[in-house]
Amino acid sequence: MKKVLGILLLFVSVSFACGAESFTFDAYIDAVSGGVKGFGFGLFPLGTTFGFEKHFPMIQDEGKAEMQIEFSFAFNNRTLSSDYDYLTGRPVWILDADEREDAHFFGDDEWNEEGERSLSYFNPRATMDIYLDQGFWTNPLNPSGSLLNVRLGYNARYAMSLEEVIFSLPGHGGLSSPVFVHDDGTLRAPFDDSLPAYPWLNGSRNIFSDYLYLQLSLNMDRDTPTDSEPEEGLGVDLLLEAGPAWLFNNLTREGVQSDFYRFSLYAEQKMEIFSILQDNGWNWINLYIGHSNRLSYVAGSVIPENKLPDDRLRGSLQDRIWLHFSGPQFMAGDCYTSIELNLNNRLMFGGVANEQDRATHAVELQSGFSAKFQLRLFGFIRFEYQAGYDFIRGIWPDRPAWWQNSALQFYVSI
Repeated sequence: MKKVLGILLLFVSVSFACGAESFTFDAYIDAVSGGVKGFGFGLFPLGTTFGFEKHFPMIQDEGKAEMQIEFSFAFNNRTLSSDYDYLTGRPVWILDADEREDAHFFGDDEWNEEGERSLSYFNPRATMDIYLDQGFWTNPLNPSGSLLNVRLGYNARYAMSLEEVIFSLPGHGGLSSPVFVHDDGTLRAPFDDSLPAYPWLNGSRNIFSDYLYLQLSLNMDRDTPTDSEPEEGLGVDLLLEAGPAWLFNNLTREGVQSDFYRFSLYAEQKMEIFSILQDNGWNWINLYIGHSNRLSYVAGSVIPENKLPDDRLRGSLQDRIWLHFSGPQFMAGDCYTSIELNLNNRLMFGGVANEQDRATHAVELQSGFSAKFQLRLFGFIRFEYQAGYDFIRGIWPDRPAWWQNSALQFYVSI
């Protein structure tokens, strides 16, 4: 851990030196989140994201560079996945009935022989992200912005997997026994041995992982000061991430927690269809259409929990097209409604991440339609309703189905 702190201090010191004229950072809070089991009726903030940023000249005749340090904390429950053999990493959907009998999954009878136990656990975690971003040239649709941005960053994550908080209550809150340990504190099987497909659950389950990243962004889109304006333009992002074992990912006694490389290419195009303004310059109604594609692939022998792709298939190609309608602004500039219609198609392919012999390869298709209605009021109230229909559910044997959800959020920007 001392080595990690050393390299972080060096990184920050070098970045400060680039600023030259001042070491003062601007602080911000981006979001807050609640705890578990309705703690504080879901209103008491436990998790948060906050950071410090500074803009300073670094390259002559170019815009100011940005240095940012961001910290995130979260405290909630997670559920043990029973979809992958914890010894081999083999997915359950590739096994026949006989192979399934010989496999090892969380929740199996032999693992659960001492009685029914909850498969959820408490997962406090913290993330630190540090980056230096420099823009070059001028965005033709936004004279105050850069045409090309180059970002170099470092991301570190510390997480713990603990018994549910409810076990601190008399009678264990109705739960019969802990997930990870016996009543005397000794580890239960299979957590008393190595779990190659779930390395973050090894040993004491306290893990540290980190990675470096390089992001190149091409910006040819119009500036939209608030979300009520129609968007227009083109954007392209190329992201390269590297979290090899030698980058402090083998410091804890739980073994190597990360040994991966990830590539992601994202392209987005948006075009305004029409826009009608009120006499005071506020929006009356507008409509724009958008289209995006994302291609990503992750390689490596140990993919950390926070970098696992969906269904653990290493490759992904996603296509999205959407229509976005914004209604009139009323009473205040941040009071308005919006409706968005989305058509999503995603193709996942390749081997299975964290499978030990890398024998399984598959292709999976998911396709669905969704609609989202949102009402924003005065910058601190947001009502949202979503509904959708999934035409193709992917590799799992599920039929097409409707879904819906809604939320009423109170939020503050500081």
